[in-house]
Amino acid sequence: MQTSLNPLLSNIVNTGKLASYLTFGQFVKAIASFLAPYIAMWGVAQTIPSFGMEWRVLFFIYMSIAALAIVWLNMTSIQEEREEGRPSTFKECFSLLRRPFILLCFLGIMCHVGIDVGTNTTAPKILMERLSMTLADAGFATSLYFIFRTAGCFLGAFILQRVSAKIFFAISVICMLVAMVGLFIFNEKMMIYACIALIGFGNSNIFPIIFSKALLSMPQKKNEISGLMIMGLFGGTIFPIAMGMASDAVGQSGAVA
Repeated sequence: MQTSLNPLLSNIVNTGKLASYLTFGQFVKAIASFLAPYIAMWGVAQTIPSFGMEWRVLFFIYMSIAALAIVWLNMTSIQEEREEGRPSTFKECFSLLRRPFILLCFLGIMCHVGIDVGTNTTAPKILMERLSMTLADAGFATSLYFIFRTAGCFLGAFILQRVSAKIFFAISVICMLVAMVGLFIFNEKMMIYACIALIGFGNSNIFPIIFSKALLSMPQKKNEISGLMIMGLFGGTIFPIAMGMASDAVGQSGAVA
C-alpha cells in the first residue's frame, strides 16, 4: 500500500508539503494500530455488534474501511505523471543504491523501523530488569511509546507545514539520542517513561521525512525509489536479533546501545 500510495500522493500535493501529508498518513495508520486490540476486545465482550465473529469482527471492520477507500480513490480523478522510457529492471532498481543519498535514506528507514520494533520489545524489559516490575505492569511502556508516536505524527503534520523538514528531522534525531542516553543513566520509573515517550515522539516523523526527500531527489524514478524505501522496513527483523544478542551479553543496556 505504501509503495504505491506514496508516489501517487506526490502527484497531487505541493512538493514542499509532501512530508507533512505523508506524516498525516502515518497518523491515521497509527490510529488503526492503536485501536485494533480494543476493537477485538469489544468484539469478544459483545459490546459492539459482532455478528457471532467475536474478535474476528476486527477484520470485517477494517476490510469495509479499505473497500470504501479503494472505491473512493477509484472515483477520484488524478492526473498522474507518465513514465518515460521502459520500466526499470530488478537490477536497475537496486543499482540506485549506488547513489550515496539514496543509500543513506534506505539505511535511515532501516534504523527507523529498527528503533520502532526495538523500543517496543525492549522498553518493558528495561522496567522489569531495573525496577523488578511484572510483565503486566511493564507492558504499559509499549502503550506509552505508541501514544507519543501517534501524537508525534499528528503534531508533525502541522509542524512540517511551517518548519523545514531538515530542521525538524534534526530535532527528532536529537530527541531520540537524548532519550537513549537517558535509558543508560536513569533507574527511576518516571524518568524511564519520559525517555520512552521522547523516543516515540522523535521517531514518529522520521519515515515520512526520509521517504519524501528520497522521492523528490529523483522524481523520474519515484516508483523504483518507493519500492526500495519500503524494502528498508526489514530493519525491523535485523535490529531485534542484534539487540537480543547484546542484552544476553550485558543486559538491556546492551540492547539500548
